[in-house]
Amino acid sequence: MQDNWIYLNDKMVLESEASISPFDHGFLYGHGLFETMRVYQGNVFCLEEHLKRLHASSLVLGWPEWFDAEVLSSAIYQTLEKNKLQEASLRLTVTRGIGASRPDPSTCGQVTVAVFAYPIQLLGADVYEQGWSMVTASIRRNLTSPLCGLKVANYLDHILAKSEARHKGANEALLLNTKGNVAEGTMCNVFFVIDDRLITPDEKSGLLPGITRALVLKIAYQAGLRVEERQVDPDELLGISEMFITSSLLEIMAVTILDQRIVKDGRPGKITKLLQKEYKIKTERSQSAT
Repeated sequence: MQDNWIYLNDKMVLESEASISPFDHGFLYGHGLFETMRVYQGNVFCLEEHLKRLHASSLVLGWPEWFDAEVLSSAIYQTLEKNKLQEASLRLTVTRGIGASRPDPSTCGQVTVAVFAYPIQLLGADVYEQGWSMVTASIRRNLTSPLCGLKVANYLDHILAKSEARHKGANEALLLNTKGNVAEGTMCNVFFVIDDRLITPDEKSGLLPGITRALVLKIAYQAGLRVEERQVDPDELLGISEMFITSSLLEIMAVTILDQRIVKDGRPGKITKLLQKEYKIKTERSQSAT
């Protein structure tokens, strides 16, 4: 296995030599944030948006001033250059740093910053044509938690929901919130089509407002689609004609089976295909702009 380079606290180190303190609060308590990004032709797609979300999330968590977009951008591109990567999956992780063994972030010093990237493992065109399957998980998104809208390092709810989906033979899990409405997937946002209306849960539904979600909404509005961001009752899903999920790495993936029921004819629908095409154009333009 290739020993890749990782950016860790102002240094480039081999992954086999990288280490963090056992007193890092990211390790002890999951007190951290992360962003997963897609790299096209050496260009990090929507980098500014990812960094803005990271900064906003750290303010919600009450972190002291630490954010420097130029430093983080430099770290990201150093990592890509050192590993000679053009098409990649990249992750930026920031934790509250080293502190006392008790859960008291006031004892922490500087934040820990880590960046690693690997060649993107692309799914084949046949997978996108077939689509994914989803099942509704038993775990609910807690609407009372301020962490709902943050991409936090503590991912246990998502991991358990994903494991539940895998156990049931599905690719991904659909999470409802504590009011019983649709929220999101474990690693993605969700969209539905009903009567040619593109519907997605709003931010009050307990979802992480995804970077790809925002771009897909922008594309949909520009294409003149009827778009609704609102509370979604799971009973509505019985009448959907299309469904898809979005994330930085998946881009736009059709969901053709939901809770063991075939969605429409079991193929990506016309609106899904339109948005996939327009999204691809956006990524290609980002490459030519570099």
